[in-house]
Amino acid sequence: MIIAFFVIYGTISTVSLLVGRPWSTVKSFLQRYYKGGTTDNLSRSGGPAVLSKRDKRTILRAVRKHRQYTREQIRRIYAPHISLPTFDRLLRQHNIKKWLAKKRPRLKVEHAKARLQWAIARKDWTAEDFQWVIYSDECSVEQQPAGQPRWVFSTPGEGRWHVDCVNPVKHRQVKLMVWGCFWGKQRGPLVPLKTGSVNARVYRDLLRRWLLPVLEDIRAALGNPLFQQDNAKIHTAKLMLSFFERYTVPLESHPTYSPDLNPIEHVWTLLKRQLRVDYPDLINYPGGPDKVKTKLAEVLPLCWEKIPPKQFEALWGSMPFRVQAVIDAKGWYTRY
Repeated sequence: MIIAFFVIYGTISTVSLLVGRPWSTVKSFLQRYYKGGTTDNLSRSGGPAVLSKRDKRTILRAVRKHRQYTREQIRRIYAPHISLPTFDRLLRQHNIKKWLAKKRPRLKVEHAKARLQWAIARKDWTAEDFQWVIYSDECSVEQQPAGQPRWVFSTPGEGRWHVDCVNPVKHRQVKLMVWGCFWGKQRGPLVPLKTGSVNARVYRDLLRRWLLPVLEDIRAALGNPLFQQDNAKIHTAKLMLSFFERYTVPLESHPTYSPDLNPIEHVWTLLKRQLRVDYPDLINYPGGPDKVKTKLAEVLPLCWEKIPPKQFEALWGSMPFRVQAVIDAKGWYTRY
């Protein structure tokens, strides 16, 4: 009754200051007292809860056990007595959402074990230790990424089926293979490969022409860097091992099925994005596949040079976090 006593001598705002409570709380307190003769909270209206504690436990276990089921499947099997909005509300309360499954190479137990061993061996490496690793890879770049949405300007009168307002689908995209590398903030050359396929002999000739000059420049300035490539068969062929031994190229090992441990994979995403920005009409480039490949070979190195150096720096700087992520996942999938 302290609040009621103070109200006799002052306003609600004064009482609010005296008792250290918001004025809205004081007002609500008095209204409840004058209306019901008590300051106790009234019992809530409404029926009993639809979901019991047992229902909630059952649903949450089912969601984690059957992650690829649809919401309707789990509701129908484990809680048919509740509505879908009630089901969704329970998931929101526990911050459970339906995510688009990420595409990753299929890992086996032996792959996870090798990844974990690789990461443990480098758990004490700093970002600077990864700075002078030359990251390299090949990538296939399409004339236009498959499934790429196309947005167009149009008025209702023109209609959605105007010749310039549709996204024509080509059954066969023209592709061009490229090779590239980077280290620190520096990028090596982006080399278009116009050959139909890349075998060990083609790969050896490519590295002899493009990698060895890069190595000479780095060695003259900084010392002997490590060279990292994935475990593709052409990379580990006897011909290539002899090449690396002959030119004393120190190799940084790379566990199988581990694109998350070669940051150049993210550079390819940047390259393709730059290609779409700078050459959005490449899909309509006239001529046959050979002419399209020639055009790709012309413009891709230009797109490569537009990737900011800070992007390369951010990628090798992320390597300690990638290593820790593999350790935390016990060798299995990471977010990288």
